[in-house]
Amino acid sequence: MVLIVHGFPNSTSALRFEWAWQHPQVSRRLKHVPKKKSRQKTFEYCLLVLSEMLKVGPWCRLPLTIRWLDYEFFEEYSRHVSAPMHMPICCGKVISQKIGKTNNEGQILDELTMFCSVCDSLLNEKESICCIKPSCLLVAHLICLAKLFCQDNMILPIEGTCPACNTSVLWGDLIRKKIGCYENLKETSSSDNDSNF
Repeated sequence: MVLIVHGFPNSTSALRFEWAWQHPQVSRRLKHVPKKKSRQKTFEYCLLVLSEMLKVGPWCRLPLTIRWLDYEFFEEYSRHVSAPMHMPICCGKVISQKIGKTNNEGQILDELTMFCSVCDSLLNEKESICCIKPSCLLVAHLICLAKLFCQDNMILPIEGTCPACNTSVLWGDLIRKKIGCYENLKETSSSDNDSNF
């Protein structure tokens, strides 16, 4: 295995993506993809199909990550994969980790009466979402923030500006934080970032 695509909201959408990638000529969303040329390498054709899939709905709106597992293949073939700006392309092994809230965020919301930063109505922990920036105080209904971020009759937002700290955030990052992926995230200053380069 050389490359994987992950970040699907559920296994059904992942399986549909996999099926369409394996059967592009049968998929109704990929009718525009040309057939494989006789001289074209199968691997390069699969990358072409992947690039086209990432440009059409429903996949173009999902917070997917394209991960190359082998650096040599990444160097040689990464130019063949074109993804939307909100989909990171990275290289390296997948590190499995258990996801779960170990911080006190849920306890704080249970103990305090919280109000949505967007609509000012009562908020409970299950329907709440917080900004990815650790110093930001935004707490809002998931649906309120989604409506605020949606543009042009979108059903699923891609990105937006946090109404509390004015930081541009990706919707997928907000959801990942909600399910516990960023529980160890620490804020860095710009001088910290400069020292890493």
